[in-house]
Amino acid sequence: MVELIVQIVVVSLWGAMIAIHTRRLLRLARIEAPASLRGRRLRQNLSRVWWWLGREEFWRAVQIDGLRCTQITLMLFVLALGLLI
Repeated sequence: MVELIVQIVVVSLWGAMIAIHTRRLLRLARIEAPASLRGRRLRQNLSRVWWWLGREEFWRAVQIDGLRCTQITLMLFVLALGLLI
């Protein structure tokens, strides 16, 4: 039971981080979902996303959140290990 709870928390934590940063990337690239699904406009939007993926400003926040998620994941595993032993 403890393993299941730990797995759900870890998956939720990483899923939330991916969702938050994907949303942030799309906001930085100024992409609106309904408008981005059409021909030439799609190519322009993808090039703006690609440009932001190469920027340090975007990755700095991703790295910090990634380290936080890694830290919480390790703490949860240690907690679960302590509960099982």
